[in-house]
Amino acid sequence: MAGYIEDRWLKKKKDPVTGRREKTARYGKGKRYKVAGIPGVRDRSFDVLEDAKGWLRRAATDEERGEFVDPRDGSITLADYIATHWAPGRGGAPKTQDSQERRWRLHIVPHLGQIPLRSIAAMDLRAFITKLESTVSSVDYQRGILSELSSILEAAVDDKRLARNPMHAKSVRWPKSPRERRDAWPMDTALRVRDAISERNRIAVVVGLGCGLRQGEVFGLSPEDIDYGRGLLHVRRQVQAIHGRLYFALPKGKKIRTVDLPPSVAEELKRHTEAFPPVEVELPWGKPEGERKKFSMLLTTRFGNAVAVNTWNTYTWKPA
Repeated sequence: MAGYIEDRWLKKKKDPVTGRREKTARYGKGKRYKVAGIPGVRDRSFDVLEDAKGWLRRAATDEERGEFVDPRDGSITLADYIATHWAPGRGGAPKTQDSQERRWRLHIVPHLGQIPLRSIAAMDLRAFITKLESTVSSVDYQRGILSELSSILEAAVDDKRLARNPMHAKSVRWPKSPRERRDAWPMDTALRVRDAISERNRIAVVVGLGCGLRQGEVFGLSPEDIDYGRGLLHVRRQVQAIHGRLYFALPKGKKIRTVDLPPSVAEELKRHTEAFPPVEVELPWGKPEGERKKFSMLLTTRFGNAVAVNTWNTYTWKPA
């Protein structure tokens, strides 16, 4: 490992007459010894020569092990690190990115954002978890926030700004997920809910119940996705929303699939298309700002628009 120690108070060359090293213009000002010449690492100064030697020696050892971290890289605050280094490099589906952004903007940054990365201790994280438990009702959402924070700190470790992730400390205990037993509705309950929904919208329950489609996938279903002859349904897209802005996207996991189409569901689909002819709908593809595409939709609003999940849940599903 490269690197050297410079005495900033005395010149390197000795006076040819006296044999002594002359004083520099910085003599007596600031820290005397500077460690420099380490590629990719900013220079660091020390008051005592032994401290400078020790730091350079430890840095060389850690570099050989692949563990070297310049402590000052962690002087950036958590908020600045997220904004400058974490957020711009995120991948994933737009809706996933939106959920991640909401977690750190609403919960992580307000409580931990002004702390330098290297100063985030187990004590701070324990206090943060206690705060979450008193302000966020859902344990699953609490764990989602902590998972997001852990991912951010893990990235800081990868970026050589932290030596280790403080979220892994033994005293930092995450809220435990409740082990709920969830039972499927009996068939008569499902059918009663289906029958309480308007004729235009009941097909969503029929297809969801009979073919196992997710809600957004039902809303993205097109007549061209139905193969009546072979009894198959092709799941090729879904309708998603971010901040009320609808767009088409691939099914969850970005995977299209084919499912069985029971005869009873096929008959319901035929009756629905006769009563409510498909409407061509144009929406962005992949994200709210994406290129717009048109598809013929089986299920639309009475105004011929794509169905928004939140609106449908509020005014159709929950009342039923």
